Amino acid sequence: MKISFHKPNIPDNLELIFPRSIRSGWLTTGSQVSKFEKILADYLGAKHVVALNSCTAGLHLALAAKNFGNKSKFIAPTLTFVSTIECGEYVGMQPILVDSDKDGFLLDLNQVEDIVKKDSSVKVIIPVHYAGQSVDLQFLWDLADKYGLFILEDAAHALESVSNGKKVGDTDHAAAFSFYANKNITTGGEGGALATNNDYLAKKVKKLSLHGITKDGWNRFRKNGNWEYDIVELGFKYNLTDYAASFGLWQMNHIMKWQKRRNEIVEKYNNALSGKEGISLPDIMEGHSKHLYVIKLKTNRWSISRDNFIELMNERGIGLAVHYKPIHLLSYYKKHYKFNKNNFPTANLLFNSIITLPLYPNLTDNELDYVIENILKLYKIYSK
Repeated sequence: MKISFHKPNIPDNLELIFPRSIRSGWLTTGSQVSKFEKILADYLGAKHVVALNSCTAGLHLALAAKNFGNKSKFIAPTLTFVSTIECGEYVGMQPILVDSDKDGFLLDLNQVEDIVKKDSSVKVIIPVHYAGQSVDLQFLWDLADKYGLFILEDAAHALESVSNGKKVGDTDHAAAFSFYANKNITTGGEGGALATNNDYLAKKVKKLSLHGITKDGWNRFRKNGNWEYDIVELGFKYNLTDYAASFGLWQMNHIMKWQKRRNEIVEKYNNALSGKEGISLPDIMEGHSKHLYVIKLKTNRWSISRDNFIELMNERGIGLAVHYKPIHLLSYYKKHYKFNKNNFPTANLLFNSIITLPLYPNLTDNELDYVIENILKLYKIYSK
């Protein structure tokens, strides 16, 4: 049996998801993007959503719109994908990496407050809702009020997540979402969005997302449009297409059903793997989006390494992943910032033990059983 780490949901008939506007030849940003933004805003409880071509674009544009100075710093977790950090560097900011919480995978908030107290050049905190488990946003918002900070959430994993009783994305600061191919919904492979309740920020991000132009193509060339436009500031090319938005709209119609299936898969993993002394299961709290299911191998209880385990599962046709290699271990960051590995003991331990199992709605019961069966076989053979 061959089981991919991820398999996106694609309609049986792709033509069904494309509306009249696309069939007439309008493929780029237009009416479908506007509709997608409205549906996302309603779902998240956010005042504004700007659809973009990636989560990275959302992170970058939010910082560009805030116009932080070159000597400003931002705090982010070391256990994340590189885009969380790159976005600050794009605007000339310097990263301060923080270790993972000792009880899980999230940013260690105690360290964050200590850093902010001591360093007034910190202007931004970029928390990551790792795997779909939300950070304590109320704590960060209170910190922001106290020290005049901007909280920019990397919500790539967190479309369905809830923090402190509110949907992630319902914020006076900003949250960036991903619709990449392996996310809980996708806009056909690439895509993202920025959510905010801040009118000025939303307007600024929208403008910066398309060259700093005053009027996009849809508003220039549609019926009763006018060709006239102006460029009022230096912008970027981060807009989402109608083609992609149509794919996202179809996906949003299924989000509740797919979330239910994710819950079923997580429950089955929990029931089958609990009580195994060599395996630590994720602590999935209320409000988790179930984007990733990340286990930890207690390496002192195994006669093989984490990488050996992955290789053996791959030989059995099962795709696994590791989320993530910590930023301080990546060559570019070691060279340019000389981060001290000893400052990140929890992330170092996690990196050597974590494995992400397949978790997606069209994973069948037979496939899920096969994954579990082979984990248990390896446990029986190689656990101490």
